[in-house]
Amino acid sequence: MLILTPEEIRKAEDTANKGGLSYEEMMESAGSGSAEYILKNYPDAKNFVIFCGKGKNGGDGFVIARYLNECDKNVSVILAFNSHSDELSEKNKKRIDGLVNFSDGTKLTKRISSLIQNADIIIDAVFGIGFKGSLPENIKHLFALSKESKAVKIAIDIPSGLSCENENFSDCFKADETLSMLCFKKEHIYKPYSDLCGKVTVIPIGFSYISDGIQAKSAGEIKAMLPKRPFDANKGTFGKALIISGSYKMPGACVIATKGALTMGAGLTYLAFPDCIYNTVTAHLTECVFRPLASDKYGGFGERSFATLSEELSSFSAVAIGPGMGTDAGAVKLLKSVIKSYTGKLIIDADGINIISRNIDILKESKADIVLTPHPGEMARLTGLSVKEINTDRINIASEFSQRMNVTVLLKGVNTVIASPDGKVFINPTGSDALARGGSGDLLTGITVSLACQNLSSFDAAVTGAYIHGLAGETAKSLYTGYCATVERIYDCIPKALSKILSGQ
Repeated sequence: MLILTPEEIRKAEDTANKGGLSYEEMMESAGSGSAEYILKNYPDAKNFVIFCGKGKNGGDGFVIARYLNECDKNVSVILAFNSHSDELSEKNKKRIDGLVNFSDGTKLTKRISSLIQNADIIIDAVFGIGFKGSLPENIKHLFALSKESKAVKIAIDIPSGLSCENENFSDCFKADETLSMLCFKKEHIYKPYSDLCGKVTVIPIGFSYISDGIQAKSAGEIKAMLPKRPFDANKGTFGKALIISGSYKMPGACVIATKGALTMGAGLTYLAFPDCIYNTVTAHLTECVFRPLASDKYGGFGERSFATLSEELSSFSAVAIGPGMGTDAGAVKLLKSVIKSYTGKLIIDADGINIISRNIDILKESKADIVLTPHPGEMARLTGLSVKEINTDRINIASEFSQRMNVTVLLKGVNTVIASPDGKVFINPTGSDALARGGSGDLLTGITVSLACQNLSSFDAAVTGAYIHGLAGETAKSLYTGYCATVERIYDCIPKALSKILSGQ
């Protein structure tokens, strides 16, 4: 799913126009495609109300009105402004003059209230992309009336009044569905804005656009990326994952990460941990292979830990290291040895990142395909920037670091950013506040290493893992609320999240 800015969209449309596709043809495609989608998905709807602005978004609304009228639907157009539309939109408005009912939306009459109240579907075609400022009072009132209606609400391109540049969007149109022209926009993906867009569907407008810019994955695309499960498979088919994790102070980290790997389908999952927590760990895990390593006096990894692992390290399809391992001397030596020795897919999280931040150049010594999974605080330590600076420019900072250090970066937070060394950037559209708790990142690490060991590239494992993890968080919140959605409950929701993806929901 391509995500373009308003400037990129206008440039793309201008390029298509210069190539012979007129703006009128684009508007016709946008309107007819939207109407076709609505008619197909809501065949029993009879009464339609369309809010139309005076720009190109309103023009799309006029085209939609024409097609719905031709299919014998009862269409009422409410004009948000008492003035002429732009030239192309005015042309489409005149084509339906006398065919549909027009109402002046600047005068909020009982008739308008009745139309909205009795509508089966309300369509918002007032403002398109690039909206700034606040909505006029009459439009706020129209949208407030629509919220009270039981009608299905559909926004064209983007809910009017919604913009990532506006902090206050309480008065904007709240959509059940959004039909987006050409591509996705930031507001469709970025939370909390996406919550007001509902289900988003892209409508073609007569040309395609290819870009290496910011993208996101849909559930259908994630489904296609999931490792295949052939009927004649055996445990060797699905790879061999190793998780290096845990300490006396944080034994739960390795349990959570290992459960994430097991539930995502790794063929064999090994867990290396300090032997002082053996009883705690083995009491909660039964399906993995244990590699207890000598502890130091503090309950962390001893300095000879790597010697025990070194001979079999290369046999693993993917390795994850860091959750709960501490930052004492033994952990530092173990991490550095793994980074220098392992040449496969390596996911580094939590304390592993904290250790690296003290000697960032160690990444350049590695031949592994590395994924770093920092939260904003860890990213601040890696870059020397403040958390505020990280959160203000998440995409550019993650992308620059990824390319400079030749690692994949999975920058956690609201709309997790996944950046690759070759310049690709994906924004994860899933997630909820249920994930804002200790242990959530450990679960993501386990999910990611499991996908990586099943023949997904490190980058694809990060993109897919973040999506599934976020969807599990959403599912847990819906079942238990954000307060009560513990990591154990989020883990329990991974199968539900996968079922949604696999069933195309």
